Amino acid sequence: MAEPEVLDPGVWRVPFETPTLPPATATNTLIVGTRRLAVIEPATPYPTERAALDAMLAERAAAGAEIVAVLVTHHHGDHIGYAFELAQRLGAPLYAHALTAERLDFPVDIALEDGDRLELGDGYVLRALFTPGHAPGHLVYCEERTGIAYAGDLVAGLGTILIDPADGGDMSAYLDSLARLAGERPTALVPSHGPVIAAPQECLERYITHRRQREARVLAALHAGATRVPELLAGAYGDTPQAIWWLAERSLDAHLRKLEAEGRVRREGDGQFVLA
Repeated sequence: MAEPEVLDPGVWRVPFETPTLPPATATNTLIVGTRRLAVIEPATPYPTERAALDAMLAERAAAGAEIVAVLVTHHHGDHIGYAFELAQRLGAPLYAHALTAERLDFPVDIALEDGDRLELGDGYVLRALFTPGHAPGHLVYCEERTGIAYAGDLVAGLGTILIDPADGGDMSAYLDSLARLAGERPTALVPSHGPVIAAPQECLERYITHRRQREARVLAALHAGATRVPELLAGAYGDTPQAIWWLAERSLDAHLRKLEAEGRVRREGDGQFVLA
């Protein structure tokens, strides 16, 4: 466990080691509130890391705080590793979107909808923002007093964000979610992986621009005569190390599905793609 970063008297970020995708090695846990606490994304499966979080929460409880909620952003393994066990141990309800609950192998106590608010007292309020794309049930948690948003895997402070259609990823929804979070004008973003992002608008605009540019490269490869996945990968992801082309292929699939849905690309029966 790294040292807690106090973003506000009622907002603490603590990275805990998790089995996540390199270069990230940890998932951020956020502790929100002063007297009534919510724990967002307790994700570590490792006993020593869990014990460190337990000790931190016990210290807050000894000072008079009550842990009233455990929340997750989505269903991926590096985001849920301690969620159920911690909620059970504390006797606190576990919150997630209904589409996330469908993908978990443990029960969710309270299914959150877009706009649902969790009052924590002293002005701290968490509001759920439905932001699918990386995962079908992805939620961002916006803290209204400070303007800080826990962005989950919508953006990354370290590494990148994978949009994988085989796991419910949707590129069109992802771009819409980035724009929606930008419209909230948060004061800072706490991603699930990496440091706090202090320039949220620049970050979100950069993500949108990057995906649009990648889409343009996919279209350019098609215009140049590429029709099959290996050719499209080479054309659209030539700037990406080949060692991670297995990940790039999933993102390519997401872009092609988006272009198909928009009627700009057609998938032939023999596995070829052509401009529509």
